Amino acid sequence: MSRIRAAAVLFLSLLAVGCHAYAPSSLTQLQPGDRVRTLVTQEQFDEFDEHLFGGDRLIEGTVVEADPGGVLLEVPVVTVTEGIRVESFSQRLRIPAPGVADVEIRSLARGRTYSLVGAIGVVLGAIAWDQLRGSRRGDSTPPPVPEEDIAVVIRIPFTVR
Repeated sequence: MSRIRAAAVLFLSLLAVGCHAYAPSSLTQLQPGDRVRTLVTQEQFDEFDEHLFGGDRLIEGTVVEADPGGVLLEVPVVTVTEGIRVESFSQRLRIPAPGVADVEIRSLARGRTYSLVGAIGVVLGAIAWDQLRGSRRGDSTPPPVPEEDIAVVIRIPFTVR
């Protein structure tokens, strides 16, 4: 039981750090389609106050176009679910260069991703090994067959912990 708890703690901690990371960048390095996190200045935030719902100076979005004069971001606003259909609504914000305090590009953190996949594999392997080992031990015995009735006994070995 302690092995499963340790694996669960490892899995949850890896899941918490996620499989992506942000790297510092500049407006001139941005390409259309890049996922970015942008910190705007307080003055720029005051201008966007009516357009931003989160109330945060940190804006995450996708670059539509970027030049030395500023960046045009597509920022997700809300996701609506109707049955099995999911629609995301977004808005485009043009942030001038003086309004950008910091910009970071989102990228895949391969080490974290491989660690997460490896941890999932170890957990699944440990569970499978434990089940196979338990069935080989023959811990449980089948119930006795009554002599007066014909009965079919199906033995399904599993362990509940």
